[in-house]
Amino acid sequence: MIRRSLLSPLLCGLLLLAGPNGASADEPFLRFLDDIGLAERHGPERDPYEERIETERHDFTQSTVTVGRGVFQIEGGYTFFYKDHEDEIETSHSLPEMLLRYGVSEDIEVRMKTDYIWRFVDEADNVDGAEDLQLAVKLGMTEQECLIPESALELGITVPTGGSAWTTERVQFGLDYIYGWELTEGLTLYGSTGMFENAAGDFGLLPEEPAADRFVVMSQSAAVGVDLSPSSTMYLEYYGLFSSGLDDNLSVGIFNIGVDFYATDNLVFDIRSGVGLTDDSDDFFFGVGGGYRF
Repeated sequence: MIRRSLLSPLLCGLLLLAGPNGASADEPFLRFLDDIGLAERHGPERDPYEERIETERHDFTQSTVTVGRGVFQIEGGYTFFYKDHEDEIETSHSLPEMLLRYGVSEDIEVRMKTDYIWRFVDEADNVDGAEDLQLAVKLGMTEQECLIPESALELGITVPTGGSAWTTERVQFGLDYIYGWELTEGLTLYGSTGMFENAAGDFGLLPEEPAADRFVVMSQSAAVGVDLSPSSTMYLEYYGLFSSGLDDNLSVGIFNIGVDFYATDNLVFDIRSGVGLTDDSDDFFFGVGGGYRF
């Protein structure tokens, strides 16, 4: 995900002492500023098609780059969830996990996400329905310069369009700051830190009556990505989700692994699997999907 290698520690220290723009004095510290006229642009825009597609959907941690000006990208997939809690078996299915992304400029994109959930529980009523629609803007933030990571910020809301099983019946706000470093060629370290009102409508974190409670979920993730071959990559990831404001707060911890297979620079398929590390987590999940840009 990250495009620059780390410099030597000594050079990093000198650049940091020089200030945030010490390494690239002609470029704005926050990448999106020149897209909205708050900084002067130096040099041509990047061509997004010079690099292969990057999707958000396979791991919890999103990409640190935007899709690029004029690029439309569609992502989707299917995930199966399994949980055995006090001898009660719960299975869920998520489809189509649809994410639409469009680059309005080099470092700003708009996005829309929709999903439909089927949940089956032993000796209880089965439920299904759409989750609330998610709308967001993603901003390219910093370039990697020594200890400063390449980063992006997503600002989003949910719109109460979902089915009765999952809708919170009000607009909710959330943000996610994503950051990462290329350690060596083909090896990256990345993570994210987020905050979401009412879990951004995520069905797995909502209480039995989603519209009755007001709470906040904090998220933290850490992942390592490695190139397996010119056409495939793999990641290992941990992420945690922690609620505040519920009578019985949640503590979710997940370890997961996934592989991307690039059919072309513009088409990718993915497969992933994960296990829960806490009582509030799903015991197991498995998913497949992909993305295409044009």
